[in-house]
Amino acid sequence: MKKNYILSITAIAIISVLYSSCSTNTYMGRFVKWRASDIEDYKKFPKYSFAASVAPYYFTAGFERDLDHIKVSKKKGQKQPLLDILENSGTTAFIVLKNDTIIYEKYLNGYKRGSVNTSFSVAKSITSLVMAKAVDDRLINSADDLVIKYMPDLLQSDPMYSHLKISHLLNMKSGLQFKDHDLPWGDKAKAYYCPRLRQRIKELPIKNKPGSKFKYNPYNPILAGMILERTSGVSPAQYFEQKIWNRLGMEYAGSWSMDSKESSMTKMESGLNIRAIDLAKLARLVLYKGNWNGNQVISENQLNDLFEISSEDRVKDFGNEIYYKKYWWIYSPDGQHASIISGWGHLGQYLFIFPKEKTIIIRMGKKTGKIESWGTVFKEIVALIQ
Repeated sequence: MKKNYILSITAIAIISVLYSSCSTNTYMGRFVKWRASDIEDYKKFPKYSFAASVAPYYFTAGFERDLDHIKVSKKKGQKQPLLDILENSGTTAFIVLKNDTIIYEKYLNGYKRGSVNTSFSVAKSITSLVMAKAVDDRLINSADDLVIKYMPDLLQSDPMYSHLKISHLLNMKSGLQFKDHDLPWGDKAKAYYCPRLRQRIKELPIKNKPGSKFKYNPYNPILAGMILERTSGVSPAQYFEQKIWNRLGMEYAGSWSMDSKESSMTKMESGLNIRAIDLAKLARLVLYKGNWNGNQVISENQLNDLFEISSEDRVKDFGNEIYYKKYWWIYSPDGQHASIISGWGHLGQYLFIFPKEKTIIIRMGKKTGKIESWGTVFKEIVALIQ
């Protein structure tokens, strides 16, 4: 008992010393001082900023449905009013759009329409759009290209890079090492807090044959961003700003976090910081297959395969109806056509597109809340507003 007490006091003393001495310019300093991630992390990381549009696009302000009191599933067999669920789950923004018309728009828990939210892994889905645009611009010939065509120096890290295609990165089948735990020597924290992401990527071996196995891995979009950086000559954030952001009539300013001021690598895996109403515009771009009010921002053929899927895209551990393609989660009961195209992020950031119903739902929050399935909540809302 006394020995355990002494060990505990020693551990606390060591942690205290580490806390006071660590710099947030280092990985361990960030791990110790910043601790768990939250939706205000955009205040911690350096960032590349985007301006609001001088001619914003506004969704039609139609007659909003009073959805506050409709009952939706908190968990199987237990329904509660939507507003209660939103208030008690840490939700900060909740938007329902149908046919470009606002059906429901609510901001809660201290957040307003103009409040910034960090998108976390929804940024991966937006990275998909950036990569699609790079193919349109012929910066990348095809998603089937080998990664070493653009980054031959990776062969020095592991000869297995000679088998890695860009499509393997986009579909989470790269085989790149990823130790999936929250301890400081794991890759989960390193991918998020590392201040030198390019260097970190170049240290990674390939553990599984590329293309053979699905494994969700935040290093994949970071490496995709490195390819874009090398082919475009600008940062991925700047390329996104020039080619997509500036063309969608964003109502507010936004930003994309970087790993550090010194490295200035765009955090493709998690760092898009945006207002919910502007995130809905990126969803709208996907819904209309790259077309924005008559202008083809991204070619239709680049987005078509989000709407048509195959058995190769199925994520077996998630059941028979969940698929993953180009950093998007896709729900398809028939295994051929997308019923839902979605981006999912840490702490319950969600971008859901219902193509057949022409409906978009955005949910952002401080936490996921004790909700068994937000996807079920969204599907119930879509059924009710038809």
